[in-house]
This record gives sequence, C-alpha cells and structure tokens, in this order.
Amino acid sequence: MENKQGEKVESVDLILKSVWLAVSKMYSDKASMYNSTAVQALTLLKIDPKKGTRSTNLGPKMSIEPTSLTRIIKLLEDNGYIYKEKTTTDKREVIIKLTDKGINSRNLSKEVVVNFNKKIIEKVDPHKLEIFKEVMGDILQIANQINNKK
Repeated sequence: MENKQGEKVESVDLILKSVWLAVSKMYSDKASMYNSTAVQALTLLKIDPKKGTRSTNLGPKMSIEPTSLTRIIKLLEDNGYIYKEKTTTDKREVIIKLTDKGINSRNLSKEVVVNFNKKIIEKVDPHKLEIFKEVMGDILQIANQINNKK
C-alpha cells in the first residue's frame, strides 16, 4: 500500500494482525505455564467472581461463537474451575460460577492482564495512548459499518 507521497506503508490490517498475534502469543505462553490456554483464562475473567454470569451473556462478552464457548465451558467444568447453577426463575437458564480453583486461576489471569497494561502505561506517552484508543475506535467503527453492509 502507498501513501499520498507514493511511499510504501504497511497496511493497517497487517499491523493489527501482527500486534494481536504478539499479544495473543504472550497470553498463551503465560497460560501454558499453568496448564491452561489464553481462551480459558479470558473466560474466567469474564465470569463475575461473586454472582457468577449467565451462560447466555458469556458469549457476547467474549465475542465467541456458541459452539466454541460450549467446549470451553465443558473443559473448565471438567477441570474443576467452574460449576453450573440453574436459576430459580427459569430452570433452563444456567449461571456459570467459579470454584475456589477457578477464582485462584482468575486472579492469576487478572494479574497478567493488569501487569501488561501497567507496562504499556509506563512505556507509552499518555497522549499517544489516547490517540491510539481513538484510532482503534475509528477502525472498529469502520469494520462494523462494512460488516453491516453485507
């Protein structure tokens, strides 16, 4: 891709993909140290540690397909991180709750995310970080507009 001056520049999607792959690899490597995956850790982070989270709310919070989420929930349940509790109002509805093991793992995951964000805040100028957030918001809006035109 070229800019207005005819100079070659990396495409935005390539930059986004490269950065996300590096971040994803970092999270995966950290999770594997605890015999887990980044997706499992993310799932635990999206479950309210006190009240639990309705299973129907979990997918949208994670932007993940229901079939993938079902596999992740089953794995977390089989490994003792979560348990399911039926609601009192509708027996078909399930609330996912964390076990003590799940809370401990969630706390470790949260620590990794918080530390990564602290490092970014320490190293990146606050003004640049605000511009980055604005630009990412703009890119998200553009992608969503294109997706909605299908």
